[in-house]
Amino acid sequence: MVNDACRLCNSKEARLVAVVDGSQYVRCAICGVERMASYPSDAEIAEFYDNGYMTKKFNNLGHHLHFTKEYRETYFAEKSLTFDDLRVDTASLKGRKLLDVGCANGQFLEFTGRLGMDSTGIDISEEMVNAGKEAGLNCQVQDLFEMKGSFDLLTYWDVIEHVSDPRKVLEKTRTLLSPGGEVILQTPCTGIVSELFGDKWLYYLPVQHLHLFSQDSLFKLLSETGFSVVSWVRFGSCNPKGSIPDVNKRAMDTIAKRMGIGDTIVVRARRTDN
Repeated sequence: MVNDACRLCNSKEARLVAVVDGSQYVRCAICGVERMASYPSDAEIAEFYDNGYMTKKFNNLGHHLHFTKEYRETYFAEKSLTFDDLRVDTASLKGRKLLDVGCANGQFLEFTGRLGMDSTGIDISEEMVNAGKEAGLNCQVQDLFEMKGSFDLLTYWDVIEHVSDPRKVLEKTRTLLSPGGEVILQTPCTGIVSELFGDKWLYYLPVQHLHLFSQDSLFKLLSETGFSVVSWVRFGSCNPKGSIPDVNKRAMDTIAKRMGIGDTIVVRARRTDN
């Protein structure tokens, strides 16, 4: 049963798409976003993130591997590939100002530091930020809406699905970008893969994943908040490493990426100034 109105379009018109751990996800009939039918309270969200988030297990994803030192070089290789897919000229990033929102333990800051960027990261989790500071990275506990200044690039790696009001986040993002500045968003993407897996789709994660976008609904929101899409890539077939034979996983992941139907999307969008 839909108890709360959609925070993106204020509609209660929706249909049920999944039930996970007693929580319902519905697809909004107006904006097309999949969301929790009843949003968790601020207290429930705070308790979730303050209680050992770095070591929690989520569905079949295991621990958050990219928080570990052992995963660092793999993480950097993944980001290099994503930048190639998005046609980012990394040589042009030297000296540019970056704000990584939801920086976690700061591994993306380390990656962009290698590119010569002037990188700052913010997160609401003191646990995460302390881990980044211990590694010598420029991280701080800060709310996005309290940030000031001007940046050339803002990034959200698996963040927008966690926030209570994605529209306000993107509106704030635009104010922090210099003219011609860009935003890069990575987030789970609903579509063929999520529909095939149903309740078993890995990214139905109550409390933390509040809004799950289709490609169309994400592009629409970006346009409405003052951005134009420059490039995008989709990848992933809902098969974590070890869940199926490696040869099958490689085949499924390759098919999903080449067909543009993967269940993760990364979008590069530019601030419009018309």
